[in-house]
Amino acid sequence: MTFYGNNVHRINEMLNLIEYIPIIGEIPSNGKFMDKATIDSKFYIENIKQSASFRDIVKLINIELFKAPFYWKEAILLEQRYNQLRQIGCSYPVEYLLFDFCLAALDGDYTDAGLYLAHSLHILGLNKSFSLLLSVIINEQLTHDPDVRLLLVLLAKGIAPRNADIYTDSYGNEYKNRNEIYKQEVQKII
Repeated sequence: MTFYGNNVHRINEMLNLIEYIPIIGEIPSNGKFMDKATIDSKFYIENIKQSASFRDIVKLINIELFKAPFYWKEAILLEQRYNQLRQIGCSYPVEYLLFDFCLAALDGDYTDAGLYLAHSLHILGLNKSFSLLLSVIINEQLTHDPDVRLLLVLLAKGIAPRNADIYTDSYGNEYKNRNEIYKQEVQKII
């Protein structure tokens, strides 16, 4: 699979591949595989003229996250929404919602991860295709799959607060445990 164009355009093209995977869900934060599909089920994708699976798409995204982690924020978060939140006085760095999603998902807490994802979709204006991909990961409980874990770690690494460690005292043991899991996963890819 080859994608051309600037980084943001290429990322959006990759995210749009998820639309070829048979997924059900009334909103993009509630997707699940349909018709007995799995992470490895192959489906023909017209715009690339070949078959690919959900896992193939995750791997492709992982490659791009390794190459260009900073362009992802621009591709998956709406700048207009960002500006609106700043105008109304939101001082909390809103991308932390997505970071908290990653921590909860890495910890295997699908309820918290689902809530953080829904908030990311509605508050941040998270890219719908990306939200759908992440929702399948949560609703199908795929967070222990190595390719999916790598995606979560790379995404968290790209949006992690610079001062995440100082929150361990403020947010208690649950955050501390999740942050430790995240740090251990980061060590595996360095």
